[in-house]
Amino acid sequence: MQKSHVIIGAYNLMPEGIEDAALEEAYQFCWRPFLSVLYRFPAIASVLHFSGTVLRWLDAKHPEFIMLLEEMVLRKQIELLGGGYFSPLLPLIPVPDRLGQIELLTTHIRRSFAKRPRGCWLAEYAWEPGLASTLQACGFDYTFLTERHFRVAGMAGADIGSPVMTEDQGRSLAVFPAFDAFESFASPKPFAEAVESLASRLGDQRLYSVFYPGEAFKEMWEASKLESPDIFFEHSFALLQREGLEYETTTPTRYLKGLRDFRRAYFPGCASARLMERSAPDLPVADPARQRKVAKPGPRVPEDRPSAFEGSLRRVLLKHQESLALYSKMQYVRILVGQLRGDKSRKKTAQEELWRGQCGGAYWPDQGGGIARLPVRAAAYSALIEAEKITRQRGSFSPGIVSSDIDFDGAKEIMYQGADLNAYVQLRGACLSELDSMKTRTNYVNAMDGSQGGARMLCFRDRITEKGRFGEDRGGFRDAYYALSETERPAHVASLYREDYAELGGKRRALSIRKTYSFRKGGLSVEYELTNRDSSPVSLRLAVELNLAAGMDASSVGLSGLKGHDELVMDSLAPCRADALVGVRLVNAAKEERIEARSDRPFSLEHSPLRPSIRADAPTPSSPEGPDRADAAYQGCSLLLGYDLDLVPDSSQRLSLTLELRS
Repeated sequence: MQKSHVIIGAYNLMPEGIEDAALEEAYQFCWRPFLSVLYRFPAIASVLHFSGTVLRWLDAKHPEFIMLLEEMVLRKQIELLGGGYFSPLLPLIPVPDRLGQIELLTTHIRRSFAKRPRGCWLAEYAWEPGLASTLQACGFDYTFLTERHFRVAGMAGADIGSPVMTEDQGRSLAVFPAFDAFESFASPKPFAEAVESLASRLGDQRLYSVFYPGEAFKEMWEASKLESPDIFFEHSFALLQREGLEYETTTPTRYLKGLRDFRRAYFPGCASARLMERSAPDLPVADPARQRKVAKPGPRVPEDRPSAFEGSLRRVLLKHQESLALYSKMQYVRILVGQLRGDKSRKKTAQEELWRGQCGGAYWPDQGGGIARLPVRAAAYSALIEAEKITRQRGSFSPGIVSSDIDFDGAKEIMYQGADLNAYVQLRGACLSELDSMKTRTNYVNAMDGSQGGARMLCFRDRITEKGRFGEDRGGFRDAYYALSETERPAHVASLYREDYAELGGKRRALSIRKTYSFRKGGLSVEYELTNRDSSPVSLRLAVELNLAAGMDASSVGLSGLKGHDELVMDSLAPCRADALVGVRLVNAAKEERIEARSDRPFSLEHSPLRPSIRADAPTPSSPEGPDRADAAYQGCSLLLGYDLDLVPDSSQRLSLTLELRS
């Protein structure tokens, strides 16, 4: 009986901005025990992928791991896979950035291990047909796609067991089927058990390629009840070795050398079930069976084509507002970097910061939280802000306002670009959607609210409520589009206007709001003009929302209200209220910068800490102190500034708020 071949693979990805404690935990429970125990089984081959972020951290923190990995590569026990350095979702970034990120990781691997990778790992198996020519142009011979990709491409049963050849623009690429631990099985299984499970389900195959995300190893060890991860891997590799009469482990390159009869296949654009299901459009409640089919994590390999697997993977950008905002920022900065001329060194530095900002984990809520983790989003914004800063020519850059449809909604946004800050204002709600400190590379309007399904929490978003209350919004201004005044104005001023209605005192009242943004060095001011266009007097509260992410966790954020010359210290982790304030201050202790909002009239304040948007079936992000700490999921703070106003018919009242960044 001819032996079946087995490829045992693992991919180890961590997003930029992830805490050192999370990396160290993955190292101690997953990466180190896997490699050190595998070293004692030289007959077992494996294929591994490490993102550039992980390799850079390992170089700095655990060089002994890199030395062991180098030895195992040289003796051809391990084959390393290349890919994008910062694990981008390749279909979401332009071709030049794909090539640049891939070459950056390829160069790192070649310098560290004296061997160029022949295969490419795709983060979240994100695929589109044009990638075949891109990867082949980068010197890759093969990549991996999931069993579900093969089924969507029209293959089933025995057809799934071997690599196929795909093509684009006359350039061909081998594609191996990957039986992923989180997709092809109800739960991750040890190596030998996984192969036996596939054999019983699919029948005899020439090849079984079983892949594990690094975090799966900790889950498997805990389920085994063994004393340590090392003992778990000892048992797993020993069992796989005992199956040597039936199975032989190999590497992709070794397997391809003996294969001549390739079938052809074309794969539509798709990605992992995790990404596709989490980006799937919400299904109507009227079809509960279909809704369960998408929402339920298993079974992982249905025979029919799952509805969640249909459509473009770009819809992940539409599922979460923050995903689209970050993607829009990335595309805008890419244009700026592309326009940089003359200084090759500066352009290279700007490109690498742009690539860092393309880290795939920052654009969707992956297994570890992804975009729902403030440090991950903050790291992406930080890199993009730095890239934008590098593109600015000294002596030729002049601050001012430009209008551009940066978020692809058909309406132009107002973008103030200053030497020390950026500020973006969107017409919907006349809100401040981004506030960048160029000094600290921080976007302070970078918060998500879990209670609203991951909605972006913006600044200067206005509610009309009953006088004296922070209650339900009674007006139509919060999410409505304002008109931008096109009259002549200074280059640093933008005026927006809207007329609408509010249900106050049981009656419908006609109101208008004019918001005038004035930008200057170190900050901005917003002047409100509220007009009663009704024939009766009206009393109301204007509640101005300021949603700010001033630090990575509550311990690094100081919150206080300003009452004259007095300062009222508040708890950034607890809801609280205060009256008769004239200002509020947030201190970013880690960056040694503070945000100060001051008003020309007293206001009432309501503060609420924000929490992330993480699916119930996703792991809770850990922190150095543990996941149960109250601030482990800290996202920022939501501040409501309430102004009580009495307006007689055809009268107006004005108020002004300033927001400043100070060292």
